[in-house]
Amino acid sequence: MAKKIIIQIILVVVLFVNLSYGRKNMKVAEDVVQEICASTNDPTFCFKAIKSDPRAAAGNLTGLAEICIDLAGAAAKKAEKLAATLIKTATDPQLKEKYRACSKNFAAARGIMGEAAKGLAAGNGKAVADAGLDGLNESEDCRDEFEAPPKDPSKLAGLVGKSITLCGAVFFAAQYV
Repeated sequence: MAKKIIIQIILVVVLFVNLSYGRKNMKVAEDVVQEICASTNDPTFCFKAIKSDPRAAAGNLTGLAEICIDLAGAAAKKAEKLAATLIKTATDPQLKEKYRACSKNFAAARGIMGEAAKGLAAGNGKAVADAGLDGLNESEDCRDEFEAPPKDPSKLAGLVGKSITLCGAVFFAAQYV
């Protein structure tokens, strides 16, 4: 009899734990990725970027947020690297200054994505969402640098757009964590 009660208690505890963590660990359906990406500025790019990550096929909601953070960090790193190259090669002093500002923006965005990863590891969805917005703001600040002439002749604007999209995806993925 006591054995039966102990087994029942264990089953109830296991069931409760599974229900508590089940949402975070459920396999991500394609419609969840589409829902996250639909709210970004480039849903098609967002969806393709996430689905191209091999982890997406077997991922859960926490894994999806991790993919978004990794992609946003990689996009910021790529944009930062291009901005650093452009600082060295640009001949227009105004463009050099804009590239310097963007380089700082993307260095900050990379650091912010590191904080997002820490927040995710701690199970803090709010920290992840805040980091997504902060990274998005850093990326938009770079974009805003080029609203006034001189126009940027490089491919930096495309990378800025990708960073904005992926930081947005971090924010929206955090809503599921």
